[in-house]
Amino acid sequence: MASDWPVQQVGSSGEDVRTVQYLLTHHGHPVTVDAIFGPMTEGALQSFQAAHGLVADGIVGVQTWPALLVQVSSGSSGDAVLAAQGQLRTQGWRLAADGVFGPQTNRSVRDFQVAHGLIDDGVVGPLTWQVLVADFGRLPTPDASADHLFDAWGGDDRRSGLENATQAAVDLVLRGGRGALDVQRTHSSGRDTSSARTHTKGEPSTSRSAATTPTGTTWSPRRSSSTD
Repeated sequence: MASDWPVQQVGSSGEDVRTVQYLLTHHGHPVTVDAIFGPMTEGALQSFQAAHGLVADGIVGVQTWPALLVQVSSGSSGDAVLAAQGQLRTQGWRLAADGVFGPQTNRSVRDFQVAHGLIDDGVVGPLTWQVLVADFGRLPTPDASADHLFDAWGGDDRRSGLENATQAAVDLVLRGGRGALDVQRTHSSGRDTSSARTHTKGEPSTSRSAATTPTGTTWSPRRSSSTD
């Protein structure tokens, strides 16, 4: 189940603000898309809220988010697609931010939906939008995200792991000294190739079941009893 909608208002910044700005522009209230919620964004939002019968408080909350959202799918284009692509990119999914919902975006959306237990129809509708903007916690640094991701997956907590599974976090986990990771890549031909990347840490050896990262890599953390 998706989390509560994240409140965005004057002083907010980041990808969720960028999403709000793209969606306001889509609805005919254009603003500069700079990921900073300033007076211009507040004014555009108040105009949008008034036009849609909402309280014009300049705050994007539980009532305004659903009104802003635009369903996008294969063949869509424009600012709403840019908003969806931006969310996917910041969460580690490799695709172009070109405003065109083509095969690459469709594939990324479907992979995202599978990873989060959603129906993988490739349509960014209300529930997929909510998971995109509400279920991803951005930690301040890639190292912090990598630590969170490793610990979550090591504890078989896939949902928590996905909340910070950025590409940078995945790369750090696969490279870093956090234990041993068995890495298995599945190719389009259906042939699996495996390689083991071993980083040791002075803890008892344990084994976890494999999980799939946003890059399509299947891996499982395995701590070694040896020391560096």
